[in-house]
Amino acid sequence: MRPSESADEFRRYAADRALGGERALLADWIAAFLAFYAEREAAGLSAEAVSDMLLFQYGCYDWGRGEMFEFDITRQFIVAEREDDDAISQLHLTAYFEPDEELRSVGAANRWCRNRGELPELEKAILASPAFALVRTRPMVRLDVAWEQV
Repeated sequence: MRPSESADEFRRYAADRALGGERALLADWIAAFLAFYAEREAAGLSAEAVSDMLLFQYGCYDWGRGEMFEFDITRQFIVAEREDDDAISQLHLTAYFEPDEELRSVGAANRWCRNRGELPELEKAILASPAFALVRTRPMVRLDVAWEQV
């Protein structure tokens, strides 16, 4: 899979696991995204850099369309044929929740996973995070899967 194909590949991967619709839980999406990282290698990546990583992050943000609480796992790719920021692209799994005082008070945080060997630690950190404790049973406003060139 090339990084530019990762969003479509992940959507198919999730559909094969019967994810989608209103009944899917955030924990199921997280498990699928982490399994996708573990099982599906990306092609054309740089051999000189840590070129396939995960970033877990959360917080309340307003990107010009109103404040939302974002719970996000991002897969970052660095391709071999480009340089600097042009080499970087990202696959995002982002769950959005209506912000309230409880979610605002959890703040913002992030954690990197630099390789598949660190994946069990990242999964534990995600599931033990104060953000997950607050949103795991809340209804999502929406869930986006998107790939972007940085």
